[in-house]
Amino acid sequence: MENKAQISTEYMVIMGIVFLITIPVLYYSMGESSIHIKLNQADDTVSTLARAADTVYSIGPGSRKYVSINLPGGIQSYSLENKTVLIKMYIFGGVSDVFSATKADLSGIIPISDGPHRIRVEMLESGYVQFGEANDTSPPSVVWASPSGTINYNGIVLRANTNEYSACRYDETDVSYLSMSQPFVGSALTHERDLGILGNGTYTFFVRCQDPSGNVMDYSSIINFTIVPPGTGGNGTNGTPQGTNETYEPYAPLVYLISPPDYYIDNDSISLFQYNVTDNSSILYCQLIINNTVDQYSFNVLKNTPQNFTKLGIDYGDYVWNVNCSDVHGNRNSSEIWNFKVNYTQDYGAPIVSLVSPADNAVRNYWLTGFSYNVTDITSGISYCDLHMGGILDDGGSVDWNIRDSPVTENQLENIIMPLFKGNYTWNVSCTDNSYNANEGYSLSRNIRINITAGEDAFLDSCAGYCGYHGFSDGACENNPTKCKNYCSNCYYPDGNQYCLGGEESDTCCCIP
Repeated sequence: MENKAQISTEYMVIMGIVFLITIPVLYYSMGESSIHIKLNQADDTVSTLARAADTVYSIGPGSRKYVSINLPGGIQSYSLENKTVLIKMYIFGGVSDVFSATKADLSGIIPISDGPHRIRVEMLESGYVQFGEANDTSPPSVVWASPSGTINYNGIVLRANTNEYSACRYDETDVSYLSMSQPFVGSALTHERDLGILGNGTYTFFVRCQDPSGNVMDYSSIINFTIVPPGTGGNGTNGTPQGTNETYEPYAPLVYLISPPDYYIDNDSISLFQYNVTDNSSILYCQLIINNTVDQYSFNVLKNTPQNFTKLGIDYGDYVWNVNCSDVHGNRNSSEIWNFKVNYTQDYGAPIVSLVSPADNAVRNYWLTGFSYNVTDITSGISYCDLHMGGILDDGGSVDWNIRDSPVTENQLENIIMPLFKGNYTWNVSCTDNSYNANEGYSLSRNIRINITAGEDAFLDSCAGYCGYHGFSDGACENNPTKCKNYCSNCYYPDGNQYCLGGEESDTCCCIP
C-alpha cells in the first residue's frame, strides 16, 4: 500500500509540474495569435481607407464611396496628416503606428471603437478627401445630364452623372425606378445610353437612380432637348450642362499634353497623365485615349489649369496616348499623340498553396492543433494568408472562422495553431500576393476530426498527448529508435525521452501519423 501511495503521489507531482509548464505556453501562444489578428485588422483598415481615398480622388470632386472596416480593440488615436491614414494602437506593451499613404490630402473622422463600421469616403471641391462614419440612407442625385436645350445634330447619347455609385434607368414617362423600361450603361458615377439617330423635334426623358444601399431617387431628373436641322443654330447644343446658357461658339478646344513626356519609360506601371485645355466656352468633358481606345472620362475639367488622369496596372508593352476634349457646344478637338513604354509585367498568376498537415481525414486526440502549409508565387511576394475553418460540433453548434497569417515567407513551412472543440471540421488555406491585382490562390480542402474539447483532457505528460499536440494521431513508447521504426514504418520519434516514463525499457516516444 505504501508503494502504491508513493507512486500516486509522484504521479500527481509530475502532473503538477507538467501543468505549470504547459499552461503558460498555451497562454502565450493564444496571446501571440490575438496580437497578429489585431495587427492584420489594423493593416486592412488603413489599406482599405487609403485605396478608397485614391479612387474618389482620381474620379474628381463630388465622387463618393462607402467602405466597410472592422477595427480591432486597443486603438488609441488616429491621424490624417501628410497624405497618410494612420492609427495608433496599444500593442506589445506600448503604442505602435499602422499607416498607409495616399495621393490625396485627407480630412474627416475615423472611429476608434472596436468592431465593424461603415465609412463614407468623399472627394470635396476643396481638393481634400473626407472620411466620415455613415449609415447611407440618402438617395443618390443626378448632378449633370445631357443633352439639353436646342441642338443641331441627330446622333443622341443620353448621359447622366451621379454624386455616388449608382445604377440608373430612364423612361419617356415619369414612373418609379423599377417601372422604368431602359437601363443606362455604367454603375459608377457616369451613365450613358446611345439612342442612335433621332428625328427633329422635342424629346423628354425621365431618369432615376439607385445606390448600392438600396436608396432610390424620390423624384426623376429630367433630360429635355430639341433637335433642329443643321445650320439653324441652337442655344445649348451638344450636351450643355443643365442650368448653363452659354452663347454658341464654333471653335474647338485646344488640348496640350504635359506629362509623361513623349517616349517615356514607366518602370512601375503607375502612370499620371497630365494635360491642359483652353477654350472660349466651358469644357463638357475630356477623354484619355490609350492605344486608340477611350480609357477614362473626366466631367470636371478646369480650363488653363493642369488636369490629371491616373492609370494603374498597365501591363508591359509599348503604348500611345492622347487626350481629346469636347466643349458644351459639341466642338471637339484632340491633342497630339505621344508614346510611352511600360517596363513592368503585371502579375496575373495566383499563389500556389499546398497543405502539409494534418493529413486529410485525420483524427486528433488533442484540442490544440497546428495547421501547416506552404506557399509559392513565381512573380510577386505574399501579402497574407488566411486559414478558413468550418466545423460542425458534437454539441450541436457550428463554427466558421477565418484566421489571418502575416507575414508569410515563401517556400517555408508556415504553421497556424488553433484551439478546437470536439467535432468535425473542413479547412483550407488561401494566400494573396502583393501585386497590383492582389491575386488569391486556394489550397485543396481537407477534413479533420477532433475527439477532445479544450479543458476535457490534458495529457501532454504522455507520449500520446505529446504526439497529438504536434499533429500526429497517437503515440506509443518503445525502448529505442529501431524498435520505434519496427512498431510503425512511418513513425516519427522526437529527441529526448521526457514523455516515456518506463525507464530504460521504454525511453523513446513513437508518434504515429
